[in-house]
Amino acid sequence: MNDHPANTAARACIVAEQIGPGRCLVGIDGRSGSGKTTLARALAVLLERRVEIIEVELFIGGWDALTSDIGRVAELARDLRRGHATARAWDWHEGRWGRNVWIPQTGEADVVIITGCGATSAPVREHLDLTVWIEAPEAVRRERVRARDPYDWSAHWDTWARQEEALLAQFPSNARNDLILR
Repeated sequence: MNDHPANTAARACIVAEQIGPGRCLVGIDGRSGSGKTTLARALAVLLERRVEIIEVELFIGGWDALTSDIGRVAELARDLRRGHATARAWDWHEGRWGRNVWIPQTGEADVVIITGCGATSAPVREHLDLTVWIEAPEAVRRERVRARDPYDWSAHWDTWARQEEALLAQFPSNARNDLILR
């Protein structure tokens, strides 16, 4: 499945080489289960800097709102460019908008990583310093999602996949990134 820690570490090294010494906003994009969050976490460890990881899905209003709410993520990235942002997070368990969150939650961050499908789409990309796309076969992605999540969201896979496809049709971020990792 290409999930070996050495593969993740190698990918993190490739991305880290592109990050300069100053403050940096990074987008890591890809379809569900492609390894975005795993890469973001490995990168955070490797950089040995103050890193904040932000999941796109926290600011998308449910299974049917990826394309309609990606603008919220762009606004978040725009505000982060200025230093900090406050945004209402989606409560996936309650199925409604929840509390406002302050980002970065840890105070100051040298590197902010926005990860999730749509993280490097055109509305968001204009606020980022580095964009990364991760590609993985669907069978691998499905298996990763089954292995990682404590709940079964197989009933939502097709709905979310259609949202990803619609977003990619509108903003083909899979072809327009600084780095494409396979």
